[in-house]
Amino acid sequence: MIATLAYWFAASATQQDGFTEFVKSVSVNIFSATVSVLIVYGAYQYFIHEDTERPEVDTIRPGDIGEEIRRLPQDTTFYFLWARSGTYFRAETLKRLTDHAIKNRKTVDVTVLLPDPEIDELSQAYEDMSVVLGEGDGKDKLFKNAVATAAACALASANNRNIKIKVCLSKFIPSFRIDMSEQGALLTEDDKALYALRFSRKSQFFEMFRTMMTYEVELSRVVDLTSSCWKTLSLEGGARPMEALLSLGFSEEKVRAFEKDITSMIAPKDHRYK
Repeated sequence: MIATLAYWFAASATQQDGFTEFVKSVSVNIFSATVSVLIVYGAYQYFIHEDTERPEVDTIRPGDIGEEIRRLPQDTTFYFLWARSGTYFRAETLKRLTDHAIKNRKTVDVTVLLPDPEIDELSQAYEDMSVVLGEGDGKDKLFKNAVATAAACALASANNRNIKIKVCLSKFIPSFRIDMSEQGALLTEDDKALYALRFSRKSQFFEMFRTMMTYEVELSRVVDLTSSCWKTLSLEGGARPMEALLSLGFSEEKVRAFEKDITSMIAPKDHRYK
């Protein structure tokens, strides 16, 4: 405003000398600079400001990771999990997904990607990692967890027609865990003392992770969850007939040997993010 008034007074002066020309020049420069700043600020507000309030990538403190994972199953039509054992998924996430599907009467497509426990190198690597984290509890831990997660998914699918679940066994053991839904994606590590990364749906990393998981699923072995045996069982616990566990397609010898352990792990009461 001041620059405009200065220019107007200088331009209307009856005597145009060096001083009035100087005032006009300075006024024009100030006005141009002001307009440029306003244009840039307007573009910032329109194109960028929303993302600063809802960042595409954010760090999550260790104590808040559990709450973030609990938020992901809400109002979604799909859920991706790429993990090693799926303990927290069995304990919390799967029930939230089934409850959401029932409450909202919508189909939720769930894909769970785990390391193939019948590949010896992966099984040994998982046990070594568990020992480092102070969670070692005997051999074949990966096998027990994979069968327990598959059984939990088979039970959920058999008891809820609105939830469609696919469990796949990868030839790769990830160094992190990815949970993904329409609410965003969360990347965590096994150590619960470490921070996590949260990615919004608008983030390029969200689509990168989704594509990566989709390709890995296509290269993985699919677990058969369709046996009618699961329809006679309850989500709340009780006996799991051997026939149902064997229908998943894992090693019969190991399933029979670890039946008791596997049964106790299907609905775990203890997990990392309490």
